[in-house]
Amino acid sequence: MLQRTRAAVALTVGVGALALAPSAVAATTVSAVAATAADPVVSSVKIDPNPILVTGSPVGAEFTFTTSGAGKVDFKIKAPGGDWTPLEVKPAPHGLESKWTATKTFDTKDREGRWSYIAVAHGEDGKEDTESGRFTVDVVRRVLDTRIAEFNAWPEPVRKGARLSVNGRLLAYGRHGWDGYAGRTVDILFRADGSSRWEKVGSDRTDRFGRFSESGTAERSGTWRAVFDGGRYVDGASSGTDHVRVLEPEPEPERGASRVIRFNASPEPVRHGRYLTFTGRLQVDDSGWEGYRAKVGLYFKPAGSSKWQRVKNAWSNGAGHLYTKAKAYRSGHWKFVFAGDDDFRSDSSGSDYVKVIRR
Repeated sequence: MLQRTRAAVALTVGVGALALAPSAVAATTVSAVAATAADPVVSSVKIDPNPILVTGSPVGAEFTFTTSGAGKVDFKIKAPGGDWTPLEVKPAPHGLESKWTATKTFDTKDREGRWSYIAVAHGEDGKEDTESGRFTVDVVRRVLDTRIAEFNAWPEPVRKGARLSVNGRLLAYGRHGWDGYAGRTVDILFRADGSSRWEKVGSDRTDRFGRFSESGTAERSGTWRAVFDGGRYVDGASSGTDHVRVLEPEPEPERGASRVIRFNASPEPVRHGRYLTFTGRLQVDDSGWEGYRAKVGLYFKPAGSSKWQRVKNAWSNGAGHLYTKAKAYRSGHWKFVFAGDDDFRSDSSGSDYVKVIRR
């Protein structure tokens, strides 16, 4: 809505003026008309675009208005709850009037809502004319995309009462593509076979690389998944599902022993972001120690932490030899873990500490 304010010029005629000669009356009338013509006038305020929609990239807006009888003009805008801000205006001929233009760039840091403007035309002797109104600024801030990758529940199958681990990685899309999203809480959900209800059974806060993990005792067969709720300007994400069958325990005294020996992580120390090589050997006691082919987990515990994290799986060959590689980002301990199977019990190697250096 436009509002107009104009300083009026009053012409007062005294009683004695009735006796003026016709020439004097004419002179007075001409003088009054000249004074009225000199009054400043501001009109035709336009904002382009209106509303001003900011969707991520900055948006330029143009404010124009016309004046007559003005020697000086002002144009100011005000954000909701803010203070008046003057804008620089530039004149251009416009017939018998002057056209004035001001510009401003709006971005996602600007307040959204109904902004105000006021255009002021200044004339002689303190006379002025104003026109004011409002315009709209809508800010659609960029929503951060997220996703959960590398989700895994293992071992699978697992015997009832044994330890079951769930882990994965929360990623966010930024300037360098998909990268780990640190310091965010990821919930672990479980749905038992035969049920339609998901239950929250745990949660973990992601590390600097977006990794999360949780573990517990396997009780029932069912499906696992991880969920990140998101937040303001951050999309939530859900992992794929992973079904784990829980086997009833069976007494198997005949299950043989296993061992992971000769574990080594090299080089030591290692530069940040470079690959470490891990070697070892998995053996089982089957009337004597011999190599065994099976899946073995590579685990890492950062320096200063008490929590082991599964990094990846590796397979030993028929002779039991283990070989795999992984990038090193933090100093800490590494080890191989064999979760066991139907024939042989679980075991883990000794740990090997590797210092990560930056230079």
